[in-house]
Amino acid sequence: MKNQDRFENLKQRINLYFDNELSEIDQNELLERVDNDPRCSKMFNREKSFRDYIKNNVKRSSVSPDMVKTIKDKIRFS
Repeated sequence: MKNQDRFENLKQRINLYFDNELSEIDQNELLERVDNDPRCSKMFNREKSFRDYIKNNVKRSSVSPDMVKTIKDKIRFS
């Protein structure tokens, strides 16, 4: 496997981890690798920091209940 492929695979696994899409076994394997591989740890922590930043700084606009009802009504009658 080429370095780029390994990098992409690791990146994908880290994203799956943060999306809660990895099995418990795969999570444990990834976390063990994070603990033992400085490059993996750096990538993992960078992704975690990015997601924390987004979570804490990007606010979703609220939608009124009337707007939700209007959208649902339009979907039903389409």
